[in-house]
Amino acid sequence: MLAEKLARCEMCARAKFVRTPQETPQMVTPTPEKPLEVVEADLFLDRAIRLTVIDRLTRFAYNYPLQAKTGKRVREGLLLFLATVGTPKNLVLDGGREFDNFLVRSLLEEFRVRIHWTTPGHSRSHGMIERLRVTLQEHLHMLRIGRGMTGEEAWVRAQLAYNSSLHSATGHTLLELMRIEYVCRELVDQDDRKKGDRVDRLNIKATDR
Repeated sequence: MLAEKLARCEMCARAKFVRTPQETPQMVTPTPEKPLEVVEADLFLDRAIRLTVIDRLTRFAYNYPLQAKTGKRVREGLLLFLATVGTPKNLVLDGGREFDNFLVRSLLEEFRVRIHWTTPGHSRSHGMIERLRVTLQEHLHMLRIGRGMTGEEAWVRAQLAYNSSLHSATGHTLLELMRIEYVCRELVDQDDRKKGDRVDRLNIKATDR
């Protein structure tokens, strides 16, 4: 009886709380065509703090030990990545304080790296690095159980095992694919420079006439 009255009550219907969580629209990152066009980075916490980075095109991964989960240490890890691997065009990060701070933002702005923040509630926006995390955990577990190996050597070997796996779409290992892509990019850049030089020479000749 009470339920029927409530159902017919217009004011009750208007005041009724709708239990539908508000969805945050997912942010779209560009699709990479070359290495380092889109890179994901996150912190990996497994008996140590690691800055883990993965290239979306080649799936090639890197990880660096950090002394603390702070903006200063993350900045140092990212700077090491830029110095040893190269400068990505787009970097996908979550909104944690260790990433969203002046130290990290100013570093990426200096090197003209565009930041793409992951969308809260959308696991796919950071899905690749989450899958990498699981794979590295499996390798670390096997090294601990099978060989009693821990520490930095275990991390390096886990990364090596991952990067030596085959890329299903190409049949190359991730390490081979990264090298191939670097060579192809360098050849394209050299060809573009040669074309630019030829155009400049033609323009000079036309001006002299």
